[in-house]
Amino acid sequence: MRKPSAAAMVQGLTSLLALPAEATLNMPLLTMVGSGELSVENHKGIIEYTAEKLRINTAAGVLMVEGQSLAIKQLTAERILIRGAMQSLAFLR
Repeated sequence: MRKPSAAAMVQGLTSLLALPAEATLNMPLLTMVGSGELSVENHKGIIEYTAEKLRINTAAGVLMVEGQSLAIKQLTAERILIRGAMQSLAFLR
């Protein structure tokens, strides 16, 4: 019988105990206010940044934000705050 990996064990325990994935698995937490403000917590860095497109690396894949007049208003090791007219969000794998 094969032993489960450490990642699989943490994921199973997270699910069993109903713990938030963003805290235990370092998954991104997205908070959107209307279509003009987006907060991304637990990011792993910016890949591409223009006024029309933003690609952010996360543990869940690359998050692509498209829109107009996109601007990074706050950038820390844990959080990115984006403002602008957002038209689409997608995870690329």
